[in-house]
Amino acid sequence: MGAPPQNNAKSTPAQFRSKLGTYLTGVAIGFTFLGTVYYFKAQAVKRDQEQRAAAQEQQQQQQEAGSDQTGAHP
Repeated sequence: MGAPPQNNAKSTPAQFRSKLGTYLTGVAIGFTFLGTVYYFKAQAVKRDQEQRAAAQEQQQQQQEAGSDQTGAHP
């Protein structure tokens, strides 16, 4: 068997910049993905709150309409 290949522990500045660029591109993609997830989550929460508020308002209107139909006036 031959000797295992020797890895050059020192990288040139060009290799470092290339690796750094690849790393930073991955980080940017990750943050973009996280931002998209948080954006859609916030939109879902906002939509849910609006639906609950509309349902609560509709329920109040029905209760007011129901109390008006009794014919009892103060």
